[in-house]
Amino acid sequence: MIFAITGSTGFLGVHIIHHLLKMDHDVKAIHRSKSSFNEFELVKNFRNLSPSSYDKLAWHECELYDVVRLSEIFQECDYVIHLAGMISYSSKDQTKMIRINQAYTAHVVNAAINSSIKKLLYCSSIAAISKNDTHEIIDENVDWSSEQPHSYYGYTKHLGENEIWRGKAEGLSVAIVNPGIILGYGDWQKGSNQLFKNAFKEFWFHSMGVTGFVGVEDVSKMIEKLCLSEVNGERFILVSENKTFKSVAYKMANAFKKRAPFIEVKGIVYQLIYWFISILEFIGLTGMLTRETVKASISKNYFSNEKVQAYLNMEFEPVDFVIEQASDGYKKSPSS
Repeated sequence: MIFAITGSTGFLGVHIIHHLLKMDHDVKAIHRSKSSFNEFELVKNFRNLSPSSYDKLAWHECELYDVVRLSEIFQECDYVIHLAGMISYSSKDQTKMIRINQAYTAHVVNAAINSSIKKLLYCSSIAAISKNDTHEIIDENVDWSSEQPHSYYGYTKHLGENEIWRGKAEGLSVAIVNPGIILGYGDWQKGSNQLFKNAFKEFWFHSMGVTGFVGVEDVSKMIEKLCLSEVNGERFILVSENKTFKSVAYKMANAFKKRAPFIEVKGIVYQLIYWFISILEFIGLTGMLTRETVKASISKNYFSNEKVQAYLNMEFEPVDFVIEQASDGYKKSPSS
């Protein structure tokens, strides 16, 4: 089969490319003119596929607002995996996230409708699923609620999902996945893999907040299988386990044989960190830590993975195993 992938040079994108090549598919990897291929090279060295595997990989430079060019690429494909998006929890990026996570998704949907693909799969996030205040298990049946608090990132991914449902209404076969925090080997200067760098650098702080975590290999496998399946018009939460940030941080520190974090983010510590990050965010100096991520670090949300496991008859890798495997990669070839 022939797959087109947007967001192909990002962490998830390069792992999906390698999984599809391993499964003997052809891949058309769509990238922006200014894309960096550093993460692709990191994962390429980590995955160690045969050189001939890359004969089935073709790179296509294309901006996602170019619907005509996208349609031309999609016309030669069986499936489209739309990964491209912007992850940010900084208020200064709100306008840009609307453009990338909603408007560009609309362009991808339109291009897919203009082609003859079999299915469009959209990678959203658990951030786009409404939470609750009762610590009940969250599954795919939860309706979006504007009354519940959401990150702006989650809101823009929800808008992107609405574009996918529009595509279905116009006759497109679609599926949506909502992964939890994705862990694996890649560039630990970016995204969720900064958690590995924090552990390696002996970051002081931890929290008892709870959320869903998942390995990048599982996400890659399940996306491929959902594309090849008969599913249409369904969403699937991709979460291996619900774990505290503390337990994940401790496991990473142990894997690196580093000192575990020892200050819990709560009470006056939380207030001081929130105040300090608010100042940094105001002057535009925030990175991974923002007011939204600080608040999320103490939230407790539990997600169900029953639907996707039943549909695909697959088990998830334990998060501890994912951390061990990725940590081995970072120790051999740290992405710093």
